Amino acid sequence: MDDYTPQALCLLAVLFITLLLLPPSPPPLPIIGHLHLLTDMPHHSLSDLALKLGPIIHPRLGQVATVVVSSARLAALVLKTHDHVFASRPPLTAAQYLSFGCSDVTFSPHGTYWRQARKICVTELLSPKRVTYFQFIRNEETHPPPHHLPSSLSALSGSETDMSQLFFTLANNLCRVAFGKRFMDDSEGEKKHMVDVLTETQALFAGFCIGDFFPDWKWLNSITGLNRRLRKNLEELIAVCNEIIEEHVNEKKEREDFVGVLLRVQKRKDLEVAITDDNLKALVLVSKLKSLSNSVS
Repeated sequence: MDDYTPQALCLLAVLFITLLLLPPSPPPLPIIGHLHLLTDMPHHSLSDLALKLGPIIHPRLGQVATVVVSSARLAALVLKTHDHVFASRPPLTAAQYLSFGCSDVTFSPHGTYWRQARKICVTELLSPKRVTYFQFIRNEETHPPPHHLPSSLSALSGSETDMSQLFFTLANNLCRVAFGKRFMDDSEGEKKHMVDVLTETQALFAGFCIGDFFPDWKWLNSITGLNRRLRKNLEELIAVCNEIIEEHVNEKKEREDFVGVLLRVQKRKDLEVAITDDNLKALVLVSKLKSLSNSVS
């Protein structure tokens, strides 16, 4: 027994030092850890915890250890000083399906492809020149011609109005920037299908996935039907994207919407990493989903 005493003391010392170095956290519950502390407004819940425990805390979300910072100084260290360390996001289940193998800028791991995709987005899609170029679309969609936002608001004067839905419609119409067409130009059935597909995509990205918090239990995604929903939505996204890309390819004149720009960039010979059709779809869809998310937030 005495032979093991030094080893036991060393182990206790290591555990003690580890506990001292780890950021504080409230007592976790068995299995779920601190998931019960998160509400439908998790940023508020984490802010309340930070007020009690300090600017850096260490909650355990299911099986996933997490570090949360809540001060400008620590945020600068994470997002600026040590950005390359924290740049990669976890490969979430929905992202593996719906961002075509995590090949968009949001979920692709930090590296050569990520740097190239980010550079393309900054210089080709979101540059001041490109933003100015699309000014006429923003003007058309926010000025009073029939069916546009001001006209819709005027028609609803004096009645209860769902502003989220109106801004959602506006964001859909602004897809002219990404796809070169607005939903209202389609038939009513095609327009509704497109909205339904993208709404489901957004819901899947934002929804709770048990496999993301309990990696050992990913098999539950099949039992809950999540994997089936993801596969179905992916098939619909591919069909929508293929149709849009085919329209651009078959046109003799190159469009300067996002798809047209990316198709042009895809042909360049100076790319460090080749842009596949799936990469192209992921880059366009993330911009579209971001506009939808902003419209209802």
